[in-house]
Amino acid sequence: MIYNYIMNYLSLPQQYANLKIVSAKIIVAGNTSTLSLEVSNIGNIPVNITSVRVYTSSGSYTISGVNAQVPAGATTTININNSTITSAVVGSTVVYVSASYTSSSGSGVTDLVKTPVYQ
Repeated sequence: MIYNYIMNYLSLPQQYANLKIVSAKIIVAGNTSTLSLEVSNIGNIPVNITSVRVYTSSGSYTISGVNAQVPAGATTTININNSTITSAVVGSTVVYVSASYTSSSGSGVTDLVKTPVYQ
């Protein structure tokens, strides 16, 4: 009986979310920066991106209130306009980004991705 219970439990489909940044770039036009992220959800449940963190040589900046949904098994492009990071990314030699996300199975943060800045 215990064996059957364990085997049934292990054979149940597990729900998980795993978000990866496929590519990222920042385009600076005047006083506004546009952060373009291509993200892929390789999990089997949808995720909601809640914030993006930008790391520059002068510090890190959080862009909150992103609220972008990425369906399970899909790749989506998200464009975020933000004027707060403009001077930091223009003066930085290296820029990295990561995204925070939530799903019905919990929350997570993507790996850091090196991001080019175009002016």
